[in-house]
Amino acid sequence: MTASGRSSKVTLISDSQDSVCFACPPGISILRAAKNAGLELSAGCMQGRCYTCRSTLLKGSVVNSRPLSRYAMIDPANLGNGKVLLCSVTPTNDIIVVPEGPWETKRT
Repeated sequence: MTASGRSSKVTLISDSQDSVCFACPPGISILRAAKNAGLELSAGCMQGRCYTCRSTLLKGSVVNSRPLSRYAMIDPANLGNGKVLLCSVTPTNDIIVVPEGPWETKRT
């Protein structure tokens, strides 16, 4: 959670798509906030086990958005080499991430 309890700005970037920004409220996973903002990111189990939502954190910091499973082998907020799992982390400040998979904007 941010120190002020405010939403953090999340910027997604990639080489093949335009960057997008959205707000992530405190305590909400980045993946859930993206869905709420009308984005569909690559995801699988939504529990931090499949690594489908793995991304590179370029700027900012994140913490786990829920307690780690007793079966967790590694911390979703620190997979090493700047990698994080978007389904299991929430930003502590404004961040920039590069998802490994593509994303789409929901059509309404």
